[in-house]
Amino acid sequence: MSGSNLHNALLRPPIIQILRAAGFHATRPSVLDTLADLTARYIMILASSTTAHAANAHPHDPVPVLEDIYQALQDAGALRPQLREWEEEWQAEEDMRGLEGFLSWFTGPANREIRRIAGFVPSEGDMVDADALEKEDFLTALKKKHSKTGEESRYAGTVLGKSADEHPIVIEGGAPSLQEWGSQMRSRAPYMGDSDSSGVSSAPSNLSDGEGMDV
Repeated sequence: MSGSNLHNALLRPPIIQILRAAGFHATRPSVLDTLADLTARYIMILASSTTAHAANAHPHDPVPVLEDIYQALQDAGALRPQLREWEEEWQAEEDMRGLEGFLSWFTGPANREIRRIAGFVPSEGDMVDADALEKEDFLTALKKKHSKTGEESRYAGTVLGKSADEHPIVIEGGAPSLQEWGSQMRSRAPYMGDSDSSGVSSAPSNLSDGEGMDV
């Protein structure tokens, strides 16, 4: 499975959970694929805009900060209603309606229902471990469900697991590294030079004898 197909496959469960939270319990695969594609494009727009704002605002340290994300959300139209910058300057007041609306949705019942469907918030009557609450997402739970031992060693070194420890690869019959190969070549250089010079300067005895060359 290619990286693009894997990312699209991982994006499908959150889309299904959002649809369930909105009251849709069934959909066509084509509709789900379309929504997943739109979501991926929207996330890419946000990420690209955030990166651009970070590079323009603080090029010496282009790591995105909260202000860069806020401006990217404005560019993508996620914060509405929102006055334009010149309108805010004209009124001498910053328009916070879009940001307040986003925060209200983020902390409101709609997002809470999405989190409940995703397993982050327990439903009524569910017995949960308080220590494990808000520490597992659907992907972690799914991996544990399909793992007989409960360990993540089978996913090590893949996009689903932790990064594998890098170990040097030893090639049999040769130098273990480029540095070692360079040292060996430098140590052989004088001997190679001597052998080359001796081979060039020496000549057959019959040619070096001047008398043998007379015609």
